[in-house]
Amino acid sequence: MENKQLRFFLEICRELSFSKAAKKLFVTQQALSKSIKNLEEELGIPLFYRTHTGIRLTEYGKYLEKKSQHVLEEFDIIVQDIENLKNNERGEVRAAFSYGVMSALSPDLISGFEQNYPCIQLKLEEYSDKECEKAVLSERASMGFTISPIDTKLFDYRVIKRDQMCLIVHQSNPLYHKESIAFSELEREKFIIVNDNFKLHHNFLDRCRTAGFEPDFYHTTMEMILVHKLASANKGIGVSVMFISENIPNTRAIPFQDASCTWEVCLITKQNVIIDHATNLFIDYIANSRGLSVPTYS
Repeated sequence: MENKQLRFFLEICRELSFSKAAKKLFVTQQALSKSIKNLEEELGIPLFYRTHTGIRLTEYGKYLEKKSQHVLEEFDIIVQDIENLKNNERGEVRAAFSYGVMSALSPDLISGFEQNYPCIQLKLEEYSDKECEKAVLSERASMGFTISPIDTKLFDYRVIKRDQMCLIVHQSNPLYHKESIAFSELEREKFIIVNDNFKLHHNFLDRCRTAGFEPDFYHTTMEMILVHKLASANKGIGVSVMFISENIPNTRAIPFQDASCTWEVCLITKQNVIIDHATNLFIDYIANSRGLSVPTYS
């Protein structure tokens, strides 16, 4: 039994006419009749006597009319109360974002939260990965969005988005035609990469060392866009993330053969700190947003 069916039913009770009720409800008479027929079949009872002179309620219909009016009034009160609660939610959320994370998340994420909770003020700041964690540790931010790995002695965290790390290879490089690249193939290459304030830098460096060599960094930078520009100019192989590396002139974005070589966005909070109500609302909204992976605390 649906809310809409009960509203349709009550309008027919008021008009004692399917055609008049349909006009009041701005639906076709066929749709209205089908809805009531489905309701009768679901309950296993007739609600109306249908005669050549019109319709009248059965005893079952009279009972449902009496009860459903109360049910719908209570439902409307609940809906209004929830709206009032949402509109009265107040507070401030201070969130730190690592550079690049905002563009990795759903573009409507922030605006959607603001529409749902207009009385909660969002204060958002962007940092390098290290500075993002420092902002949460110092409690300048009540939560953060940064890149794994996360120090589990300091933070609670959940992974909310994952993408592949990749190499941006110029068309003149022999590696350009490969579908994926192993770290063992990279020993003699030179690289453009974000600097050591970013986890991507350390993740790449650790993989190269595991493969038995120290990578030759032609240039390190704070700006991923410069990585892309220099790779496009054939100054070296760019190290980046797949979602922002397509359609860079003269290059291909090629993933690593190791599928575990990923770029993970994590939502972090400082351990053993009570999270305020407004921040919890924002965390829950992020966790349940469409387009993000289902999060679990680690």
